[in-house]
Amino acid sequence: MDAFERIPVDVRWKLAAREVSALPLAYRRAIRDGADDQLYNEIERAVWQEQGREAGVIARAFGMPLGDAREVAEAFAAATGVLFGPEYQYEIRDSAPGEAVLTVRKCAMVVRAKEQGENPLVVCNACHAYANAAIPDLNRGYTPTYMSAICAGDGTCSIAVKPARQE
Repeated sequence: MDAFERIPVDVRWKLAAREVSALPLAYRRAIRDGADDQLYNEIERAVWQEQGREAGVIARAFGMPLGDAREVAEAFAAATGVLFGPEYQYEIRDSAPGEAVLTVRKCAMVVRAKEQGENPLVVCNACHAYANAAIPDLNRGYTPTYMSAICAGDGTCSIAVKPARQE
């Protein structure tokens, strides 16, 4: 057995997810002193938009249905759980016709921010960039609408998955 295989699969996943959820904080510390806030926020959004598109890669690789708002919310939550680990805790409910609400009860990025003594608000930019890219990538007919955010001090994050406006 090689050294890698000595680490149980579930422990590997938890450790990897822990590091992914700490990335916004690591980027912020590494770049914060060399860039103004606007430039930093643009760079951070670009990175997390790319990460958000991975939700679609995961969903399609495992044949997740993506036809309606609930299916999009379920695929988004499942892929996000894969990327961020078991600390990401959520539930999904139908709301208005053609819409679903994803309620995040525990956010790994907020947990990391608190562990590192950072204001949880610093992870909002990364999270929103991730979700704003992921949901339309899962199904171009849907978009997220934020109703509450743990990182902004709310008890939960509530993200409505709604039909995108046709323009």
